[in-house]
Amino acid sequence: MSPEPPDAAVSMNVPLAALVALAVEQWRLSRWLAAQPAGRAAQVGAARHALRKMEDFLGQCALEVRDLDGRPFDAGLAARVVDAVDDPRLPPGTAIVAETVSPLVLWRGNVVKPAEVVTRRGVAAEGHTPSPGTPEEGRGEGSLDF
Repeated sequence: MSPEPPDAAVSMNVPLAALVALAVEQWRLSRWLAAQPAGRAAQVGAARHALRKMEDFLGQCALEVRDLDGRPFDAGLAARVVDAVDDPRLPPGTAIVAETVSPLVLWRGNVVKPAEVVTRRGVAAEGHTPSPGTPEEGRGEGSLDF
């Protein structure tokens, strides 16, 4: 006897951590697909379809993924700085997110996983003072509390 098909009304209890991990992988796939050359459209079509299905599912679960690339960095940002690079083109005391290594994940509008980022910071003159987004600010290892 063959097993019965699952009932669409049946619900499952899935740990939030598993959904957060899925959201991060969906973000990685999205970034990978965005970097593919236009000539590979036939090869990535199925992956784009799967990505849309994942996005729909995560949206139904009230999960949102945010990339922080290009945003000004400040202490209130829910992000952990994994590296900070000096950039003489930026004014001293300013910092921006140069790269999102891992995205910010929100559930019902609340942070469930802070982002991991690389920042670019303005270089101070002779009297060096720490720029935002550096481990020197006393947060230890570049971690920021939200």
